[in-house]
Amino acid sequence: MRVTESERAFLHELNAIKKSPLGKRLIHFCVSMAPPARDVARKVESAKHFIKKSFARSPYCEVFTANNYDLFVAYSHITVSEVLAVCNRVEKLFCDEPVTARNPYNEYSFYKVADAVKELDLVFAAFKGILGQKQEIPSGPVKRPMGPEHLSLLSEKLRTTDLRHCIFNQPVYFIGNKVPSIEFLEFYIASKQIESVFLPEVSLSGSPWLFHALSEDYDRATLRALVKEIAEYRHKAFSVNVSLSTILSKEFADFYERLPTKLAGKIVLEIHKTDLVQHFSLYRDVQGLVREKGLRLCVDGLEWRDFSLLNFRHLNPDFIKVIWHNELLSAPHEDLAVLVRGKSGLGEGCELVLSRCDSPKAFPFARTLGVKYVQGRLADQYFKTGMEL
Repeated sequence: MRVTESERAFLHELNAIKKSPLGKRLIHFCVSMAPPARDVARKVESAKHFIKKSFARSPYCEVFTANNYDLFVAYSHITVSEVLAVCNRVEKLFCDEPVTARNPYNEYSFYKVADAVKELDLVFAAFKGILGQKQEIPSGPVKRPMGPEHLSLLSEKLRTTDLRHCIFNQPVYFIGNKVPSIEFLEFYIASKQIESVFLPEVSLSGSPWLFHALSEDYDRATLRALVKEIAEYRHKAFSVNVSLSTILSKEFADFYERLPTKLAGKIVLEIHKTDLVQHFSLYRDVQGLVREKGLRLCVDGLEWRDFSLLNFRHLNPDFIKVIWHNELLSAPHEDLAVLVRGKSGLGEGCELVLSRCDSPKAFPFARTLGVKYVQGRLADQYFKTGMEL
């Protein structure tokens, strides 16, 4: 089968992404799975226009069409909630009813949102299949996305089960000295572990909007597990990811009261930027509680370009986490100035943490920028082996 211009362009794009995958994601809209329609070409053009308009603020967004009308989108720096809203709108354009057949990823879904770091090969295999070549179907059992019927079961399990076996941690390292040290441990409950224990036949990530409905139960389960687990550790400080509403809840008050006295003032509360923006009205009350208890605040999940939109000086957090991307190494001077100004504009006593550091080039970049704190899998490996960060 002859390769079209758009298909050839997408092949080139896949090769470019393979060389620099960090921070990039791909969407495959399986239009070929939709019910037959005479005006499919018009709908595809309408979908492309809608996607480009919706992702207009992304610094990187490309849309490609395959010969079977499937759409592929490559993008970065778009929030999960925005992406899912666009995906659902595109699906409704082509499908009146939910898809009941498997897509090329062995999932029952009209679209696939893929991480370029972990799932690029799956997208490439799916695209090869469209081009008429041998398609490699991912091995392993088929997992349906979680549905509404699973919410009550998971909610009950999160409320009643001791989840210490699902607790993991990742350190934040201080690299301001010649010898790095652990500044605090970030604790979290792994959703994959929750899935394997309670719903092994279902994919929680397959329906993130439904999983989000469990956020309060998830937060409170984390607090209950952490108060039992944390006393066994000897590090000087710990962090936990919780929502603003959870911090103001009775469950958090109970958690704080049950902490060993030596740990009560050593907790860092990590708030995701999306929660901060959506529920900003709660922030002042949280600040008051934090000051009263002697806790510390961290705003998590920032992209380096977010500083052009958000000013943190008046929020007075103790830490800001900015996600590392390899594109920082080749960014134009005027773009990097956004990050530099953002860092210098932080309030006194607020430190920037470079997170998800999975490239050896992240650490000299951090030192050049004057960043004293890093986090990530490669940072863990370097620290454990004694290599210089």
